[in-house]
Amino acid sequence: MKNLDLILFVGFGLISALALTGAVLCFRKALAVSGERDGDLKMFFWACGSLVGLIVSGMSAAYILLPIILHR
Repeated sequence: MKNLDLILFVGFGLISALALTGAVLCFRKALAVSGERDGDLKMFFWACGSLVGLIVSGMSAAYILLPIILHR
């Protein structure tokens, strides 16, 4: 069972870290586009991408990583 926990911890830890990195990059891109004249739609889509990244990262950490950490 420890091997499965380690595999899940590494896999979902990587997913969580990549999603959080993607959210930060999307947020930075949304801020950069916000200064453009007709960048409203682009900013909206980059902000939605940032929100999706935060949701994936948070759900992965809350439902998979936290129980594994608390079980040890």
